[in-house]
Amino acid sequence: MYPDLFGIHDFSYIFMIILGVVALSVLLVIYLKHKGLKKESYLDLLIVVMVTIFVGVLFAMLFENVYEAIKHAIYNEPQKFTFAMTFYGGLITGIPTFILMYNLYYLKHNPPVMKDILVIAPACISLGHAFGRIGCFMAGCCYGIEVHSGWGMHFPTHNNQYLLPTQLIEAIFLFGLSAILIFLAFKFDFAYNFVIYCGFYGIFRFIIEFFRGDERGQLAGLSPSQYWCIVLVLITVPLFFYLRNRSLKEGKELKNEI
Repeated sequence: MYPDLFGIHDFSYIFMIILGVVALSVLLVIYLKHKGLKKESYLDLLIVVMVTIFVGVLFAMLFENVYEAIKHAIYNEPQKFTFAMTFYGGLITGIPTFILMYNLYYLKHNPPVMKDILVIAPACISLGHAFGRIGCFMAGCCYGIEVHSGWGMHFPTHNNQYLLPTQLIEAIFLFGLSAILIFLAFKFDFAYNFVIYCGFYGIFRFIIEFFRGDERGQLAGLSPSQYWCIVLVLITVPLFFYLRNRSLKEGKELKNEI
């Protein structure tokens, strides 16, 4: 749609990714400041975030190239390397990277804040992803199926077709989900935000995939992302009990201290 920005070719997508990183980092810092995090801990935390994002971006590209390999194998096409990214690749590798960096680097210099991070992290992920989806719209990727009603938008980069703007639909959903998660975090310190995020995003993404028009290969009628959606929804149950047991354990420890 609008791939060029500030006179730079194909810069709009990168610019929105940068905005998303800035937005989620600011949200994380504001929340932890609200929880009493000392200023000297901010730099170490942001280093952890930046390393996590760097690794996530690399694997997001790797996963996308795996998807491309699946698609080209199905249609007997030659494999082509792409710098495009898939969100699930970044999410799946980003979370363990953050945990690893947090334990090996952050905790060596700072007091623990993982309890608070678990509360606000889902909102940060959702917010950064929302900006990324706007970047997809501007770049003209991740587009929807062709439609002949008022729901379609003119995509000059795709043979002047009218396509469903699935990128904007998902961005609106993600901004709304972010707002709910932010409210729950600041108002109630809600311990189960990750459960809400995994469940609601997994269900939404599974549905919106049926309206995607960019072919990425399918297995048994489902896209690769839809299989990840199923995994995301299924882990909400063990995740709920893990967070519940964690909260109960922390409550008992607090009572013992008192």
